[in-house]
Amino acid sequence: MQISAYLDQLAKLPYAGLDSLGGGSVTILAPHPDDEALGTGGLIAACLEAGIHVSVVVLTDGAGSHPSSKRFPKERLIELRRQECQSGLAILGLSPANIVHFGLSDTAAPMSGTSFDQTVQRLSELVTRSGSTSLFVTWDKDPHCDHLAAARIAGAVGRSIPGLLVWHYPIWGWYLPDSEPMDRPSPDGFRFDISPWIDLKHRAIAAHASQMTKLIDDDPQGFTFSAEKLHRFLQPTEYFIRSQQ
Repeated sequence: MQISAYLDQLAKLPYAGLDSLGGGSVTILAPHPDDEALGTGGLIAACLEAGIHVSVVVLTDGAGSHPSSKRFPKERLIELRRQECQSGLAILGLSPANIVHFGLSDTAAPMSGTSFDQTVQRLSELVTRSGSTSLFVTWDKDPHCDHLAAARIAGAVGRSIPGLLVWHYPIWGWYLPDSEPMDRPSPDGFRFDISPWIDLKHRAIAAHASQMTKLIDDDPQGFTFSAEKLHRFLQPTEYFIRSQQ
């Protein structure tokens, strides 16, 4: 199967509701500040409206988006991105008390070794303490090292906690070359209709001004979402793939 066929199948998954989440709390693992809004903003708002407890864990500090900015050196950029994340999640209804920043270095999230084990342990404790029955994380086919690391960490947590459902949300995987081969069966998961919360999601994404606008304009190599890439995440549907790990 090629990636184009896999993504076509993903886009046609059946719609499902919050009753698919196992009946407990929900934890969202985002590799960087903004992934939580892009991939799960509607889900977060829906869960909170339904009285479902949500915890958001941001894996890295996000400082790699504009590494050469003089106006926003590393520590200032880290603080800016934390503030943007908190503001966006507040729009969705989430309290700052339910946001945890692990603060790992952008582009250096661990995939093995002691740091990996420590991160798995820390996330496992948070998932257990919160009573989460679903853990959402970026897709393990997203072509970014931190997204892959996050998926591996979540997979290890899923294997360590009986009954925990692990779901993947694609970000950069949507833009893989059509002809790239897929070494796995058809996706198992669901689509989630976020129409009632679409305005909140748009506002939550917009809160990440450092990534969505030219707020930081003194780094020619700095990252900013293009309108073409952002368009997919402004649609009234979110997509979740159940992990088979």
